[in-house]
Amino acid sequence: MKIFFILIVFLLINAFFIISENNLKLKNENNIKIFKDLYFSWITNIKNNITTVTGNLIKLNWIP
Repeated sequence: MKIFFILIVFLLINAFFIISENNLKLKNENNIKIFKDLYFSWITNIKNNITTVTGNLIKLNWIP
């Protein structure tokens, strides 16, 4: 349960960060679309980075 809560807080903090960095007012439909595009591209970048790091870790020689 704690991990789920931490994940939700992490995602919300980053959503607020995206809104404040881009000066988006979410009352406007166009700004909501911009926010969705930015947020989902951010999540996609996180997924790609985790995939890259995991792939590089697998390729390392772990034998002493």
